Amino acid sequence: MSVPEAQDVAARVAGRLASKRGTLVSVVSARQLPAGASRATYAVDLVDADGRIEQVIVRAVPSAADDGGLADEAKVLRAAADAGVPVPRILDAAFGGADNPLGFPYLAMEFIAGESIPRRILRDDAHATARERFVEQCGRILARVHQIDAAKAPGLTELTDPVEGLRQLFPREFDAMPAGLVLAVRWLRDNPPAPSPKTCVVHGDFRLGNLLIDAEGVAAVLDWELVHIGDPIEDLGWLCAKAWRFGGAAPVAGMGERAALLDAYAEIAGWRPDEETLRWWELYATVKWGLICAVQANRHLDGVERSVELAAIGRRSAEQEFDALLDLGLVSPEMVEDPLAAGVAAPDEAPHGEPSSLELLEAVAGFLRSDSVTAEMSPQVRFHARVAGNVVDVVRRQILLGPRQAAESAARLAALGVADQRALCDALWSGELDAADEKVRDAVVADVRARLLVANPRYFAVPRP
Repeated sequence: MSVPEAQDVAARVAGRLASKRGTLVSVVSARQLPAGASRATYAVDLVDADGRIEQVIVRAVPSAADDGGLADEAKVLRAAADAGVPVPRILDAAFGGADNPLGFPYLAMEFIAGESIPRRILRDDAHATARERFVEQCGRILARVHQIDAAKAPGLTELTDPVEGLRQLFPREFDAMPAGLVLAVRWLRDNPPAPSPKTCVVHGDFRLGNLLIDAEGVAAVLDWELVHIGDPIEDLGWLCAKAWRFGGAAPVAGMGERAALLDAYAEIAGWRPDEETLRWWELYATVKWGLICAVQANRHLDGVERSVELAAIGRRSAEQEFDALLDLGLVSPEMVEDPLAAGVAAPDEAPHGEPSSLELLEAVAGFLRSDSVTAEMSPQVRFHARVAGNVVDVVRRQILLGPRQAAESAARLAALGVADQRALCDALWSGELDAADEKVRDAVVADVRARLLVANPRYFAVPRP
């Protein structure tokens, strides 16, 4: 199903609210927001008969086979508010049935002012005070999340064995996991942490991008689609995962230290997790996000939701492989020159002549990024144009480096006695290849580096505190 137009969504939601309230509700404006790869999100301004303006956020899953987790999210949002967690108030919700005005699941919630774009939160002067308070606020908020009464949100999935849970949640992607993540999962299995005092409601995606930040700090916790029952430190580890620091140097969302997070958590929770356990869950988060990247790419590849954003996310698993190797102590951050700027010799393209394929792709990338193209675009289309430009650069790098990288990888794998990447992973799972063997690790590291050099060479330099 294609993503519906914002004005149509707004008009139908306005009609539903008018019917429920017994008063006129009209649409002032509506637009689709650029955030979110698995759901559609709309910002809608409504006006009532007295001229009062009401700002509403509509979250919907137009292409899901079921309710996409929105029903559970609605129950948890109400329970979270009861527990003192800052969340938006639900104005309307429909998940199925003949009375659903959209024909697919949605939540309509009150708009809460704040910023959710990580790079702005991390850099803009307007959020300087919020950055100072962020870590302690998140520690206390997460402690309240973990005090949510699970009886008010019945039916949530329970995660008992975290690693096995990854296989159950993402069976296809788990079986196709690349070698860098296989090494990480083997380590996680061999070094399980001590369990927390109890299981509880876990947000599942508590990070920058899913938090609204105003001048004073965290204004609201959003995007509860991955909520479940599990170990509370999962949320703390997810917040600290390198992927969610967005280039910041500090371990907690790029803004603070682990000790401060754990201290603030203990103020409300009454117990303090240890840092060693927190780091186990950070590595777990890295593996999980790598698998989710593959899930998103498969939505595109399977034709469920054709999207340049989803296609691009598939290559980001190389970043998570590299982060896993960082956590395992097998690589270190470093500056790496982008092959597109390094003067790497282009492959021979005779008899096609000029412009070469690389020059044509460079022209396309430049076009997608040009002001003349993006100036009149909506934020949603501008975001996807930027993603498309990045995809073109990935293809350019692969044209430059792919043949040599393929030959070098084949030689490394042959030296280990395996035919290809799938055989390498199978041998690591079975124990035929020893994951602690230096030659095996060197081969995995070399292949991960090759994938990341094509996907995003700037990522090599991102610090890991």
